[in-house]
Amino acid sequence: MKMKFQLIALTLASVVVAQSAQIGAPQQGSSIAAGSNFTVMIEKSNSLTSSQDVAIVIGLAPCGDAALACPDTRSKLGEILYQGSFNPQYATPPGALPPHQNFSLQIPASFAPGQATLGVAHFSLIGAVMSPSLETFNTTLVITNVSSGTSGTSGNTRRSMRILGNRA
Repeated sequence: MKMKFQLIALTLASVVVAQSAQIGAPQQGSSIAAGSNFTVMIEKSNSLTSSQDVAIVIGLAPCGDAALACPDTRSKLGEILYQGSFNPQYATPPGALPPHQNFSLQIPASFAPGQATLGVAHFSLIGAVMSPSLETFNTTLVITNVSSGTSGTSGNTRRSMRILGNRA
């Protein structure tokens, strides 16, 4: 009986893993300026098991002063950049990339510079009985200041300001 349960658990785990999605771009540690546009590519693994993608949510949450302070995407996605359908397609020519979908998004101009977690929640229905599956995954980005290109995370950063006015 124990062997049968282990076989069923292993089979179910392999079905869920086979349906998983991941962030193909941007890469871990990429720098993106606040206020700028960027592309998020979500890839989905090839699988022989039937599945239906229902929705995806992409959010951006600031980390604290250290990468260890980044929020867990299972409980916090942060500022929502996209919510809607997910319809991964094969690239042209086929075989170049796994099924994927690109999302053109924008970092809010007011987003604080520093490390941030780009988090994704993916909801799908898996198998012949259409079992619901919710997975979350993330990558860490560095959000930079629009004007200076600095991340604002260094304690050694010096900022200065000049006041210009009309001279009489």
